[in-house]
Amino acid sequence: MITVVEALTTHRICPCDCFAVLSPEDRVAGIRAVYDLDDALRGWGYTPLYDVHGDLLWKQAQAKNDPTYRGVAVRFGECIYRRLAGSMLHEVLHALSGDVTQANYGVLFGLPYGVPEDVPPSEEEAFLAPFNDGEARAWAGVWMLGQHRYGISWDLRTARDIGTYGFVGGNALVSVPKGFRPVAHIDRQHHAERYYPRGRKLEAQARAWVEARMGELCERIDEAAARGHKSRPRQYPDPERVATAAPRKIGRNDPCVCGSAKKFKQCCAVRGTLADYHPAMSR
Repeated sequence: MITVVEALTTHRICPCDCFAVLSPEDRVAGIRAVYDLDDALRGWGYTPLYDVHGDLLWKQAQAKNDPTYRGVAVRFGECIYRRLAGSMLHEVLHALSGDVTQANYGVLFGLPYGVPEDVPPSEEEAFLAPFNDGEARAWAGVWMLGQHRYGISWDLRTARDIGTYGFVGGNALVSVPKGFRPVAHIDRQHHAERYYPRGRKLEAQARAWVEARMGELCERIDEAAARGHKSRPRQYPDPERVATAAPRKIGRNDPCVCGSAKKFKQCCAVRGTLADYHPAMSR
């Protein structure tokens, strides 16, 4: 398991080419944000996980369905500015909207595409509603919190161009952990005309929720970050110094930075550009 400092100082060129595109001041702001958000998550008793394959770590945690689990996958690829900062803001917003005394902020590992087996089918939609609200706040609030708290005016990125919601009434089914029942849900790709309007409505409501509580949310981050700062495993280098560390060039035989698990020479290098992989903005 690598630390936040190791993640920020051993990165390779990312698909969004943040080091070249962002100004030195922007990069410093991004590093400061990551440090503070790392402190906040640890202040709530979680362990941020900085392995580049965060999606795999999440799937493993979901399969184990351990109610005592306190890990949080925050890194998804090489990007330590737009994507890492955006991902950590997303997780902190989940914490602010959930229960930090519980694993995964109180969100059951089988959600959003499953519900506990004892939930009647007629109650699936109501059961998933609080999750959908929390996901919308975590998705829509990323840019708002980044700008208000850290002065970040450049694009922050999340995994998709819309939140991951569990909308009942479709025909998509996926595997879920033991003790859960799959929910026939509306698939984002195959039924976009149904998924996107519902998601955008949730996100509009979520933006109003975040805006109305911005002062309170920042105070809660302050409290958690202060606790986490005291428990830092070691002294972190100054953000100004970290932000000058150029990313390492991608080797042809390295795993591709897009997360495909293929070698770079067999993936993005074939296309001749990294621009094919751009996680979506969350504005």
